[in-house]
Amino acid sequence: MRLAVAHKTVYRFDPPMKGVVQSLRLTPSAFEGQQVIDWAVTVADSERGASFRDGAGDWIETVSIPGPVSEVVIEVNGTVETVDLNGVLKGHRELVPPLAFLEPTRATKADAALTDLARGAVSDIPETEPLERAHSLCHAVRDAIEYTPGQTEESTTAAEALSLGRGVCQDHAHAMIAAAGVLDIPARYVTGYLHAGGLAAEASHAWAELYIDA
Repeated sequence: MRLAVAHKTVYRFDPPMKGVVQSLRLTPSAFEGQQVIDWAVTVADSERGASFRDGAGDWIETVSIPGPVSEVVIEVNGTVETVDLNGVLKGHRELVPPLAFLEPTRATKADAALTDLARGAVSDIPETEPLERAHSLCHAVRDAIEYTPGQTEESTTAAEALSLGRGVCQDHAHAMIAAAGVLDIPARYVTGYLHAGGLAAEASHAWAELYIDA
């Protein structure tokens, strides 16, 4: 499937900032299921700095905007070609070892409730079936946290979202990562675009990737 992307983000500052420096992670990764046909990131009134590919395989661009800065406008336009690989990431170049993604963050630290959720989800599934265990975790998180916009904030943790029983895609991703960590399954947070059937989306999407040693 060939997809055209048009993305605009606007930051406004009151009072104006003395200057702004940003690292932009806005270029899609290339792997067997996705190829970039063309892509451009534009930041009005900015000066380009260093650009590089980090250990996780993401292309990073640095921009600086001399002040005073009352508004920053970032526009992304491009085309990608995708192939359905049934959710499997193949052929992605990166240097970070999977075990690094077992380290919890503030947002993905598992409490007793998350630990019980994870262990309960796989109690009848042997460790020799890691993919089935991962799918069961996904279903358990979905059932435990009802998708309800406006109930959580950017700083909400996985444990807080589970306790509340409501949240959005970010909360599902954090809870999934935390639950996977309980079972020693490396997992990480991923952000990108959700196909909206031709409609404009208000925000980017979030999901979790789990590493299965197959």
